[in-house]
Amino acid sequence: MKFHKTSIYLLIISFVGILYSDTGYNTIYLMEFENQQNEFTNSHLTEALPDLIKENYEFREDIKVEYAGDLRPYLKQSQSNPENSIKGLIINGRFLTINDEFFVEFEAYDIHDWKRLVRRQIFCPVHDLICVHDGFLMAIEQTISPFLVNALDINATISSLEQEPKKRTPGYNLDDSVHEDLDKLDNLNETLKKNTNDGNGQQGQYGRRHYREFNFKKLPPNPEFTKKQNTEKLINILDQILTNPYDVIIGDLSLSNDLGTAGNVNGEIPIEYSVRSSLTQELFNSLPHKKIMDDLGDLILQFQNSNFTFDDLLLEKLALMKFQLIPVIFFNNRIGGIQFFILDSWDNKYQEFEFQQVPMILENQFRPLFALTPGTDQIQLDIDVSTLRIIYTFSIHHEKLGEYTKVAVKFMKEEELNELLRRQPKED
Repeated sequence: MKFHKTSIYLLIISFVGILYSDTGYNTIYLMEFENQQNEFTNSHLTEALPDLIKENYEFREDIKVEYAGDLRPYLKQSQSNPENSIKGLIINGRFLTINDEFFVEFEAYDIHDWKRLVRRQIFCPVHDLICVHDGFLMAIEQTISPFLVNALDINATISSLEQEPKKRTPGYNLDDSVHEDLDKLDNLNETLKKNTNDGNGQQGQYGRRHYREFNFKKLPPNPEFTKKQNTEKLINILDQILTNPYDVIIGDLSLSNDLGTAGNVNGEIPIEYSVRSSLTQELFNSLPHKKIMDDLGDLILQFQNSNFTFDDLLLEKLALMKFQLIPVIFFNNRIGGIQFFILDSWDNKYQEFEFQQVPMILENQFRPLFALTPGTDQIQLDIDVSTLRIIYTFSIHHEKLGEYTKVAVKFMKEEELNELLRRQPKED
C-alpha cells in the first residue's frame, strides 16, 4: 500500500501529538480575499472564497467560523476561566489572473501572536470555476483541518504542511453527456414558451413525455392564507431590518502628523449611514401598509392587523427583542490583525473594557435611524430616511498603522457588548 508524503507526515503528527501536544484551534476568523487586479468578473470571489470555508466547517460543532471583527480574542482574559478562552486563527487571501491561469493564495495566522501557520497556492485554468471550487476546498482541508484537532503540535504541523513546488492543478472538463442534457433542457424550455397561450399552455410532447401546464392566477386567493403569507414575509423583512439595517459608505481616510504628540498621526475618516433602501422598497412593493410622512420628514409605515396575523407570541417577541445596534469601526493590517478600533455608543459603561495590545477609542455620535413599535392592532416602523454622516477623528501612534490599513464597519448588538463586559474579569 502506498501513502502520499503529506499523509505520512500527518500520521506521524498524530502519534507525536499524543506525547507532546497542545489544544488545537477552536475558532476560525475570515477576511475578505483581495482582488489584486480589480477584475470585475471575479469580484464576487472576494466574499465567495471565505464563504466556502465557512460552509466547509458548518458541520463541526466544536469549531466556530466567523468573519473578522470579533473583539473577544483581545479582551483581558481571566486566569480562572481558561475553558472559555479563544484559540483562533485568521485566514486571508488574494487572487489574480496570470496569463491563462487563475491564481489563488491564502494564509493562516495565529490571532494571538500572529505567527504564520500555513501558506498555500492553487492554480486553475482561467474561467474554470469548478477547478477553483474543488481545488480551493481541497487545499483548505489539507492545510487548515490539521490545526483543528484536540491534540496539536503546532511546530510539527507547520513543518509538515510546508508547500513543495508542484504541478498546476489540471482543469475539469464537463462531460459531453452533461452538455447533451443541458441542450435538451433548453429545447424543453423553448417548447414550453411556444406552447404557452395566455397562461394556459397547449398540449406538447418532449420525448415520450406529454405535458400541458395550467396557470391558476385568476383563482381567488384564500384570505387567511394570504394573511399568513404577509405575516411570514413581514417577519422576514423585520428580521433583516433588526439585524442588518444599514447601508454604509466609508469615505477617504486623511492622515497628518500630530504636532502635539511625538510619533503620533492624526486621522480623520467620514462614514455615512442610511437605512437600506432595498428593505424599504421590499416593504413598499410586497406588503399592504399605510404610509405617513411626519413633520420632520421621517417615514412611518403601519402594518394593520387586518392584513396580517399578529398573535401574542409574535408581539411578545418583538416587544422583548433588543435591537439596539452599535457601530464598531475596525482598522486592520494586511493579515487581519486589529490595529485599533472605534466604538460609537452613548453608554459610558463601555469605558470599562480592557483590551490587550489593541487601543479602543470611544465616540458618541451615532444615533439609530429606525424604531419599531409593536401593538395589538398594528406594527409601526419609523424610518429616518436621511443620511447620517459622521466624521471620526483619532490620534494613534504611527507604528500602529504602519503603511497600510483596512477600515471595516461592523454593527454589534448592545446585548452582545454587554455580555462581553460581564465576562471581563473584575479588578480586586
